[in-house]
Amino acid sequence: MTRCFIGITLKNIMKLLNTHFWKFFCGLLGIVAVGLFVAYGTNYYSNYKLFHAERERQEAQRAEAERIRKLYEEDTYGGKTPEETLALFIDALKKGDTDLAAKYFVIEDREQQKTYLDDVKAKNDLLAMATDAQKLKLTKNDGERAFFVLTNEKGVVIVQVVLAKNSQNGVWKIMEL
Repeated sequence: MTRCFIGITLKNIMKLLNTHFWKFFCGLLGIVAVGLFVAYGTNYYSNYKLFHAERERQEAQRAEAERIRKLYEEDTYGGKTPEETLALFIDALKKGDTDLAAKYFVIEDREQQKTYLDDVKAKNDLLAMATDAQKLKLTKNDGERAFFVLTNEKGVVIVQVVLAKNSQNGVWKIMEL
């Protein structure tokens, strides 16, 4: 009877352990699966947001580049030669028209140059600037960029002006002053 009792008990115990083991094992697998889903899901969501943010940034850059390209196509301020653009710029300075003078600069620098020219005008130095600009000498023109310099009596460059040709319409613009 002991043997039978022990046998039945062992059998029941093994059956009970077997049932609990599989329940525990399935529960553990479920918890691991949920954990992995959460970990990879948040990573996927984060990458998804980054991807779309990058795409939006690139679209904004393309739109800005297109806007600037159109502005360059429509821009008629400047001459067909670098000397002509420089002469138009000097004339605008002599007239005290900083709005017009700023339009001879490349589009990206116009606002900054307008502010600079307004500061020069406030100091009553526009005429002196125009006089110095008339002394500029062309040192290099490769068809795409032209360099004008003003040197002191020792031959040291004190002012350099760089002009570039607008590839959209062939008008020369001041890049650097």
